[in-house]
Amino acid sequence: MNIEFENIGPIRKASISIDENGGVATLRGRNGSGKSIALEAVRSALTGKGKPPVKDLAKQGIIKVGGVTLTVGRTARRSGELEIRALDDRLSVADLVDPGLADPIRADATRIKALVGLSGATIDPGDLHGFPENLLDGIDLNEPVAAMAELRKRLNIGANEYEKLSAKDEATAKALLESLEELDGEAIDPDKAQERVTNALRVIDRLEDQIKLAVDASARNKAARDRLAMIPSVDVDAAQREAARLVAVTDDKKARALKLKAEYEAALADYKTSIVDRDAAIANAEDAQAQAKLRAELERQISESEIAKPTDAEIEFANAELLSAKDAQSKSVQQQAITHQKAKADELVGSAQEHAQEAIELRRKAKQTDEVLSEIVSTLAGCPLTVIEGRLSTQTKRGPTFYADLSMGERWRIALKIAIAAGGKGGLLVIPQEAWEGLDPLNRDAIAKQAKASRVVILTAECSDSDLLVAMA
Repeated sequence: MNIEFENIGPIRKASISIDENGGVATLRGRNGSGKSIALEAVRSALTGKGKPPVKDLAKQGIIKVGGVTLTVGRTARRSGELEIRALDDRLSVADLVDPGLADPIRADATRIKALVGLSGATIDPGDLHGFPENLLDGIDLNEPVAAMAELRKRLNIGANEYEKLSAKDEATAKALLESLEELDGEAIDPDKAQERVTNALRVIDRLEDQIKLAVDASARNKAARDRLAMIPSVDVDAAQREAARLVAVTDDKKARALKLKAEYEAALADYKTSIVDRDAAIANAEDAQAQAKLRAELERQISESEIAKPTDAEIEFANAELLSAKDAQSKSVQQQAITHQKAKADELVGSAQEHAQEAIELRRKAKQTDEVLSEIVSTLAGCPLTVIEGRLSTQTKRGPTFYADLSMGERWRIALKIAIAAGGKGGLLVIPQEAWEGLDPLNRDAIAKQAKASRVVILTAECSDSDLLVAMA
C-alpha cells in the first residue's frame, strides 16, 4: 500500500510504501523533514478529522491513502472509499494514553469511555440484578460509563446518608446511657407503689372528710342549742284537751243554735266567738306540737351528731405514709424511665448497626459498578486493565497500579496492545513519534511482533540523519 503526499507542510512531494501484511512502518528523517505532519495528515485522511497544513505558496495539498484522497485548501475535502480499517476512527490511542486532563479521575473516566466504546458492549438491565431498583430510575444504560458513574454516585450518597443515621443513632444511644443514674436498693413494683400512694391518699381524704363533718356537726349543734333556748316549754296534752273540749262545746252550741232559732242571733254571735277561740286553740296546739317536734329533733341531733376529730398522731401518721408512698412512687417512675431509656438505647444501637450494614452494602454495590465496567473492558482481547473505584488499574511487578501512574512508555505499550488486538487484519494505526521513541527496544520488538501476528500496520516516526523514508519492522 502506497501513501502519497503533495504540498503538505514541508513535504513538496513524497510517496511511501507500506507492507500490508502488518508490522511497524516507521517514517525516518531529520528534524523538520515533516514526519509528524505526515502522520497527522494520514490520520486526517483516514478519519476525516482535522486539516493538515498546506505548503507555503501552494494552492492546495493532497494526501492519498487506502483508497481515500484528502484535498486541503481553504477547506479539507475527502473523497473516495476507505479500503482499510482505520483504528483511529474507533479509538484514539493517544487519548487513551493521555486524554490531556489534569484530574486523573476525569482522565480515567475518558479512557474507560473509550475502551467501552471500542468494545461495543452495552449494559442490560439484567446485569444490574441486586442493585436497589429505586436508584436505577432515570439512568441511561446506553452510556455504560456515565450510567455506572451515576449509579456509583447514588450508591455512595445513600451510603453516606446511612452512615450519618448510624452515627446519629449511636450518639443518641450513648447519650441516653450516659445520662442514666441507677437507683440504690431493690426494684420497686410500679403498680404496688401506685396502690400504696392511692391508699395513703384515701386515708388522708377520709380524715379530712371526718374533720369537715365534725366541724359542720359542731356548728349545727350550736345553732340547735341557740334555737332551743328561745323556745318556751309548753303542755301539749293540756292544749290538746282544751282544744277537744272546745270542739265539743262548739258542736253542742251549734246543735242548740239549730234547735233554738229564736235564740239565733245571740247563739250565732256566741258561735262565731267560739270559732275564733277554737281556731286559736287549734293553732296553738299545732304550734305547740311543732315546737315539741322541733325540740325533740334538735335534742336528737345534739345527742347523735357528735363526731370526734382525728387525733394529731393519726394525721401525722397519715401524712408521713403519704410522703413515703409518693417517694416510693417517684423511685418507681425513675426506674421505669431508666428501663425505658435503656430499651430506647438498645433500639438505637440496633438501628445504628442496621444503618451501618446498609451503608456497607451500598458501598459494596458501588464497587460492583466497577465490576460491571471491568467485565466490559475485559471483553477486549489482550486488555490487562480493570476498573477499581472508577480508575483504570493493572497488575505490575509493583502490584496493582493505576494506569495513570504508569510511565508513558508503559501506557503506550498497553494501549497499543489493546488497539492491535481490536484492529484485526488489515487495520492501520497511526501513533505519534514521541510515543514510539518513548518505548524501549524490548517493547518495540514485542509490539512489532504482535502487529505482524495480527496483520495490523502501525505507522509512526523517529528521528534519523537521513532524508524522509519508511522502514518496516
